[in-house]
Amino acid sequence: MRKIFITGGSGCVGHYLIDRLAPDKNNRLYLLVRDPRKLLFDPARYPNITLIKDDLANISRHAELLREMESVIHLAADWGGSIGNFEFSRALLQALDPARCRKVLYFSTASILGADGRPVVEADSHGTHYIRGKHQMHQLLPQLPIYPNLVTLFPTWVIGGDRAHPYSHAASGLRDVKKWLWLIRRFTIDASFHFIHAADIAAIAVHLLDHPAGVNEYILGNAPLTATELIKQVCAYHGVKTGHQLTISLPLVKFLAAVTGHKLQDWDRYCFERRHFTYAAVNAESFGLRSELKTIPQVLTAIGA
Repeated sequence: MRKIFITGGSGCVGHYLIDRLAPDKNNRLYLLVRDPRKLLFDPARYPNITLIKDDLANISRHAELLREMESVIHLAADWGGSIGNFEFSRALLQALDPARCRKVLYFSTASILGADGRPVVEADSHGTHYIRGKHQMHQLLPQLPIYPNLVTLFPTWVIGGDRAHPYSHAASGLRDVKKWLWLIRRFTIDASFHFIHAADIAAIAVHLLDHPAGVNEYILGNAPLTATELIKQVCAYHGVKTGHQLTISLPLVKFLAAVTGHKLQDWDRYCFERRHFTYAAVNAESFGLRSELKTIPQVLTAIGA
C-alpha cells in the first residue's frame, strides 16, 4: 500500500484530488487538515484515509510519520502570510526521507514567473506575503535533499467547485459576476492569462504520481485567453451583448483608487503594468488525459454559473 501525505485536502483542488486517490485501496492517504468541517465528504467512507487534525504550522510534530511517506502532495497555502509558504513548507520537505519518498508534488503559483517560465525578482520585491513566500520557497528548493524527487507545479487561474467540491476564488467570482454584467460588458483591459479547472489539475497530479516526470517543473493552464475574450464569452454564456468596450488603463485605475480612497499596492501596479501573464503551459491533454473543461463555457457550466 502506497503511503501518500497530502496537505490542503480541504481546498478546491484537494477535494478533486481525493476523489481520484481515495477509491484506490492501494493508496493509504494521510490528510493534514486544519478544520475537518470544511471537508464536503465523510472521511469515514474511506478506510484508507487517516485524518490528521492539525495546522501546517505544527508540521514538525509529524516528522516521524513524514519519514515513512512514499509520496507527498503539498497543496496547502498560507494566503495571508509568507511564513507558512516558506518556513512550514521547508520543515515539511526537510522531514522527508529521499531514499523512501519517491515523488513529491509541490504546488507553487504561476504568478511568480515571467513569460520565460523563470521567477521574476518583482515577486520578491513587490509581491504580497503569499507571492513572496512562494518565490522564496522556489529559490530554496534546489538546496533540499528531496529536490531530485520533487516536481513543482505552477497553476495559473484555477477554476473549480460544485456541490461536492469547494469553489475556488476564481469560480466564486465567476458565479457572482452575472449581476454585474450590465456594467462589466462595457469595459475591458489589455491583458491575457491562462486558466485551468481544478479537476484537470487533480488528474495531472495523479498522473505524475504514477508516471516519471519528463521535467521537474510544469506550468498548468489551457490556451491563453485575453480579458476581452473572457468578458465576451461570459456575457454570451448569460445571453448579454457586449457592444463597444472601454479599455481600462493604469492611470484610470490609479484615479479611481484615489477617488474611492483605496491604495494600490506595489504588486497591483506590477500586475497592471505587466498585463500579459502567459507561459509555455501544459494542460490535461498534454499528458494524454481527456478533458471536457478546456473552454470558458464548459467551466461555467461545471461550476453552475
